[in-house]
Amino acid sequence: MIHRNSILPLRALILCVSMAAIYSMTSICNCVGQEPKAELIMQLKDGEEPQPAEFSELEWLVGRWIGTGLGGDCEEVFLPAWNDSMIGTFRYARDGRLIFSEYFSLVKSQNGGLVLRLKHFHPDFTGWEEKSDFVEFPLIKLDGQTAYFGGITYRRVDDALTVWVAIKDRDGKVREERFEFRQVKSDGPK
Repeated sequence: MIHRNSILPLRALILCVSMAAIYSMTSICNCVGQEPKAELIMQLKDGEEPQPAEFSELEWLVGRWIGTGLGGDCEEVFLPAWNDSMIGTFRYARDGRLIFSEYFSLVKSQNGGLVLRLKHFHPDFTGWEEKSDFVEFPLIKLDGQTAYFGGITYRRVDDALTVWVAIKDRDGKVREERFEFRQVKSDGPK
């Protein structure tokens, strides 16, 4: 099952998992289904089509990014576009311990736009989503070095990358979470 037009951002489920561990809940909270309040986070409206886009318009995301978010340490890596996809990974750690990771792929959609598809993994590499499931975020709009996906926004300024995500809490309120990254320059393997 594909979750389309979800406000479930790349990092949203971490809050659900943390709450589950703290309160020994038996199921992950519902993180979808309500419009975000933040102006920086967009959603497609019914019948609305995303902006057509090319991978070259997102080359500014390529690289290794280290930063913070949700009270922990984060790393995100975007590889250059190759063979009609742009893939990457994300990992989130707190108190020196990996909490979860993601594998994602940016691919062309049927309407000529781009869509970000991702899967979450526990530290032991078991998936959160069912085997054939993934979370999907269509690219809605590009504005220079700002990319508005459905439920997540990336903005680059120089070597800084800020990511905003919309997260629905257990009480049904949607709030904005912010991740701050700096690009890590590498001279290659040593």
